[in-house]
Amino acid sequence: MTLWRGAALAVSMIIGSGLLGLPGLVLEIGNPYEAVLGWILISLIVFPLIRIFATLGLKFPTSAGLARYAEAAVGPWGGYAVAYLVFGSVPGIPALTLIGAEYVQRLFSLPFDYVPFLAVLIVTAMTLFNLAGVRAVSLVNYAALGVLVLLLLVISVFNLDFFVTGLSLLPQVLSGEGSVEFENLWTIAALLFWAFLGWGSFSFSLGELESPEKNVPRVYWLSFAVVVFIYLLLAFTTAGAEVSGVSLKGASGLAGLVELTPGGNLLLLLIVIVLVANASSWNFTASRLLYSAANEGIFPASLGKLSGRSIPVPALLALYAVSLILIAATYVFKVPISAMVLIVNQNFVFLYAFVVLSYWKLETGWKRWVFTGLSFVSLSFLVSGFSWWVVYPLLLVGLGYWRGVRKRGH
Repeated sequence: MTLWRGAALAVSMIIGSGLLGLPGLVLEIGNPYEAVLGWILISLIVFPLIRIFATLGLKFPTSAGLARYAEAAVGPWGGYAVAYLVFGSVPGIPALTLIGAEYVQRLFSLPFDYVPFLAVLIVTAMTLFNLAGVRAVSLVNYAALGVLVLLLLVISVFNLDFFVTGLSLLPQVLSGEGSVEFENLWTIAALLFWAFLGWGSFSFSLGELESPEKNVPRVYWLSFAVVVFIYLLLAFTTAGAEVSGVSLKGASGLAGLVELTPGGNLLLLLIVIVLVANASSWNFTASRLLYSAANEGIFPASLGKLSGRSIPVPALLALYAVSLILIAATYVFKVPISAMVLIVNQNFVFLYAFVVLSYWKLETGWKRWVFTGLSFVSLSFLVSGFSWWVVYPLLLVGLGYWRGVRKRGH
């Protein structure tokens, strides 16, 4: 991949569900003041992690990604732990498709019970894109980025008054005038962490980036600047709309803003395209992880095979099957999308802990202490409210440790 294709892939991995699903989800949890402060807080929390990812990506530009960082941090068993944590985060893929399905349901005014069926159609489409190869995925990403720019311009121009209203909330938040509860703020920040997980997933694609010594840092910082700008622009706009009486709550809450914009139905269709591209990108990196981990004996060897066009077909089909099962489970057990997002987020908090430890061991000088310290504080804040939920990622890490130690013993 070239620099621009890499940046397109990185941005599309990050912005899809975060841009289109999270604004409405956070407004279900807290008020507009808390939503604005949550977006700013999570952007600051992620900043030192981007520096760490850029540094490690430069040292290890391989398709092993996070697994390689974990091995550098704690030894061979770290690769097992990362593999299990990432595979344990597969609920993120059906969560993406369910967000897209809710937009499709609103686009065609279908009964809400159709959402799981629509999610199945979306997960099928993204699997077919990946089976077509990396070039097809790249083309979809380019199209999605173009669509996203168009969406942002149209929504911003026609809802500029909402943006101004939302921006006026910031001085009130900083001065303490706005109502902010810590519990809601933590939940919003923990949920918004989802908006920045793509950089961890993108690490699995670095092996296909050309001239990594130059392009790895550029891709990370370029995508960070673009993503934060887009997120904050939409965060202020949605908060302003909510204050003005336009309800945007829910996974497809942004549709309430789009429907006020000329060509609303067309914009909803474009939103679905962006979400499918985002889900395709997640599927792309997850399949490469399964393929890489299978070749290292972490997963069954049958998942470590390539087609004649170097596509990990067995891994893609396995992800497709798991996604279908999870979509069915969410329907049967009435699991909310926000719960699926938080499950994924806490796994990535533990994943990023391995990344930070790897950086601390490999970096030298003052940067080692500053960025490691800032990242540790950030991750500690994010994990602080999960309570008993952390049992799940701890079990996955323990399984990785047991498998890694057992293999070393053999």
